[in-house]
Amino acid sequence: MDEQRESCQSYPREALVAALRDHGISYLAPSDGGVDEALSSPVPLLTALLRQTDARLQLAIVPLFLRHPTLAESVPALAYRLDPSLSLDLQTLYMAAVYLQRHWQSRLGIYLEDMTLLPDLFSRQMNLPPPEERFGKTGLYELAESWQARSQYPFARLTALQQTLDLFIEQLKLEK
Repeated sequence: MDEQRESCQSYPREALVAALRDHGISYLAPSDGGVDEALSSPVPLLTALLRQTDARLQLAIVPLFLRHPTLAESVPALAYRLDPSLSLDLQTLYMAAVYLQRHWQSRLGIYLEDMTLLPDLFSRQMNLPPPEERFGKTGLYELAESWQARSQYPFARLTALQQTLDLFIEQLKLEK
């Protein structure tokens, strides 16, 4: 299967939940589904999650970056390959992870062995403050506000991001 067709393929929710579980994100409902081999690699998994209509699956990208900070290396190339809307979603979720990581660095550091800070890849491009400003809080609020403004859906982005991080931290506590 060529790369273009593979990147457009959609996967059932169960396959994505199973793939996330295999990548260390297990706070979502348990899945009996097996992992599709194409989703064992992070870039196809990120692409498939971005294409999901289930917001919880899309938001799972944030803890995926927190758990695997080396994924940051593949983000610029992936953002370049995606259509503009998905690219902006990727940049938004990536920067959410960057800001949340700075804001909750001490707490995350208790549970995550690899606490390599995610690099700031998009704050200038997205007209956002640097992650160091007020330990990411300012950027997180501005990111959530701009994300909400361009969305047709009414759910509160900041609350959703905080709830996602809370679920992930609870998962990490259980793992310890």
